[in-house]
Formats: sequence, C-alpha cells, structure tokens
Amino acid sequence: MRRWGLLSRLLGFSAVSAGTVAVTQAVLLVAYAVLAWPALVANAVAVCVAAGPAYWANRRWVWSRTDRHSLSREILPFWTYSLAGLGVSSVLVAAVEAWWESAAAVSAANLTGFGLLWIGKFVLLERVLFARPPSPVTSDVPQR
Repeated sequence: MRRWGLLSRLLGFSAVSAGTVAVTQAVLLVAYAVLAWPALVANAVAVCVAAGPAYWANRRWVWSRTDRHSLSREILPFWTYSLAGLGVSSVLVAAVEAWWESAAAVSAANLTGFGLLWIGKFVLLERVLFARPPSPVTSDVPQR
C-alpha cells in the first residue's frame, strides 16, 4: 500500500510538473520571441510566474496537505529550490543565447536546467517539505 502511495505521488508530481513546464514555456516564449526581452529576463519571469501555482498544486493535490502553510518549513525551501532551478536554467539560457538567437534553443536550455533538478525536487517534497510524521507503531502486546 505504501508503494502505491509513493507511485501515486510521483505520477501526480509528474502531472504538476507537466503543467508547470507548459506555463513556464508559454511565458518564456512570449517574453523572448514576441516581446523581445533578453533571455535571462524572460527566463526569470517565466520561472517566477510558474512557481506559485506549482507549490500550491503539489502541496494540495499531490501531497493532500490542507493544514496551514509554513513559511520556514515549506514556502522558503520550495522557493529556494525553484530559484536554484532558475540559476541552473539561467546559466544554460545565457550560454545558448550567446551562441544562437533562437527561441527553440532558449526553450530547450530552460527545460534542460529544470530537468536536471526534477528528481531532487520530488525527493525534497516527499521527504522534507510535505512529509507527514510517521504514524505511531501499534504493539501486538496487550496494554495493562
């Protein structure tokens, strides 16, 4: 039963990630290709626009957390990891833009940066941010 729960959360996390990628890519491509913003600015805006809904969807839908949000235990670590992804993807986006002024190349660089951190983010959410305290172990020995 425990394995099914983990698989279910991994599938849910994958679905949320797919939605986050769609939002990030849409904002990135509009900002870069249509509005002609520099790649780094477009990338930063795209990541920040998508991070809030990603936090909420993962917390509520994937990990079924409805209790109060914790700034120090959930929100700040989530944003810190998101900003780490922004850092990695920004390095890649800047390098790609220096070689090719191509929206497809900038998009691929963004996807690569976040793809590199994807498993780590799942582990962070599963084991730290949204982890539930272990349930008490019951004993087969009758209590007096």
